[in-house]
Amino acid sequence: MTFEQIDYFICAAQSRTFFDAAEAMHISQSALSKQIMKLEKELDLVLWDRSKRSAVLTPAGELFYKEALKVSRQYHRSLEVISHFKNSESQTLHIGTLPFLSQYHLTSKIHHFCSEYPEILFSLREVEDQELLLGLENDRFELVFARKNMLNPAVHTFHLLTEDRLVAVFPAGHPLSEKESLTLDQLNEESFILMPPHTSIYKLCMRSFHKAGIHPHILRTARAESIVSAVEIGEGISLLTESSYQLFTSQPSFLSQLTDWISSLSELPQ
Repeated sequence: MTFEQIDYFICAAQSRTFFDAAEAMHISQSALSKQIMKLEKELDLVLWDRSKRSAVLTPAGELFYKEALKVSRQYHRSLEVISHFKNSESQTLHIGTLPFLSQYHLTSKIHHFCSEYPEILFSLREVEDQELLLGLENDRFELVFARKNMLNPAVHTFHLLTEDRLVAVFPAGHPLSEKESLTLDQLNEESFILMPPHTSIYKLCMRSFHKAGIHPHILRTARAESIVSAVEIGEGISLLTESSYQLFTSQPSFLSQLTDWISSLSELPQ
């Protein structure tokens, strides 16, 4: 028994003749008759009284008609639910983001947006720099939260959400810690602890060193929280975004802004 046979049977029961039912189902009358005969054979019941001029349901046919209606309604209701689910999945906005939502206070904004517009479905995935770029390139993400320096403005459209600045982080008492602004030339003799090589901040630092003609002495790389601890004990200095620094410490007196260095956080539709 198939759902198609059940629908044929219901249509025939609701029509005046098999001919009318066949017309409504867009099949031939002989094809309709064959499907109903298969149904009767499987059920081992006679559903139609064919002794009269027009086919009439037998008592067994009347009983089966009531049950068939229940089955058909549930089947088509299930199809509607699945169709809605598939449409929702296809309309979901897939968003990728660097792991910086907290430091830029974006988590609460996203939550507020979800509450205001529940009809807009999206998935949010937090990934590192390389996976974010691959996801954008391979169409796994339609939208990304990224740093502007990561991507090509000739290819992508940027919508600026906020701005950040790159700062030099010193241990207390460092000769340069009291300066409000610095150039890279003034840090030429320092030893650096930088963010990991795969991050956009590390790449920004290295491009800027290269542009300034500086060959930095890099002690090692680490995550921001480890960098702050290492600088605090005098192991070296670092270059971080101000928001990253403030996320792990409440001592902004050890910061100095690097002149002409701006790191922008952008919403980047593909």
